Amino acid sequence: MKLGVFTQWIKADSIEELAMKVRSYNLECVVLDSYPGLDINLDDPEPALGERIKQAFAKAGVEIAAIGGYSNLLHQDPEARENVHRRFVGLMKLCQQVGSPMLCSETGTFHPSSDWDWDPANSNEGALTALIETVRPLAETAKKYGVILGFEPYVMNVAYSAERAARFVKELGADNVQLVADPAGFLDKISLTKQEEEIPKAFEAMAPHLGLVHVEDCLPDPNGHFLFKGSGHGMLDYTIFMEQVARTGYKGPLILEHLNEDEVAGAREYVLKHWNEAKKKVESGLV
Repeated sequence: MKLGVFTQWIKADSIEELAMKVRSYNLECVVLDSYPGLDINLDDPEPALGERIKQAFAKAGVEIAAIGGYSNLLHQDPEARENVHRRFVGLMKLCQQVGSPMLCSETGTFHPSSDWDWDPANSNEGALTALIETVRPLAETAKKYGVILGFEPYVMNVAYSAERAARFVKELGADNVQLVADPAGFLDKISLTKQEEEIPKAFEAMAPHLGLVHVEDCLPDPNGHFLFKGSGHGMLDYTIFMEQVARTGYKGPLILEHLNEDEVAGAREYVLKHWNEAKKKVESGLV
């Protein structure tokens, strides 16, 4: 198992400095979603810049596990949606250039004015059908670039639960579409109080399609949904979380997010402690 981080949480003036700083924190991989020091057109990235990124991380000994392409693929404004899809295809090209196997996103929302807020239409059967029809050509394009698309269940999106996300993947039927597990994203204020039931149920649904795991934390927000925090600074039960990851047989990276740079070392140790304990329990048949 490798530990990594979303690059946006690491400050740097150049892509080379970014890669070296990630390695200095004893992290082995990243989800690339920042490009310090580069004037890069993500709609159509230049191969030379892709090669520079690839070499920077290779020199640092850091794997680019995925590229972050988080966007509202279901944007309700036709022109905006076209722009979103153009950028998404551009990021597929970048994945190929830098040697990243996966491009990640949430699924999107029907909210008329927000890319991330809930809309009642998200729960309709028609919304799931629209999602499948939207992603199908993107998955076909991704296959041409040798890229896996990883979609993250998020309570405000059309794939608002792990079960609905798993249904989306099954009905889509594309072998290069997987799921990204992040309990802080698929739990809500009610299910956060029932983690011993909700997290195992979610991982059972996602296990056949699991491509990446994020590790962060969360607290209920008095004025909204959740406050997202670094690992160990919220209410997420990491014993249950890591046990369920280990039970799936997942061998990919665990990616840190929503933390300050000075919290990286502590988050790393917190996750490793719970992962190692969970792995021992699973190997011993205790869970």
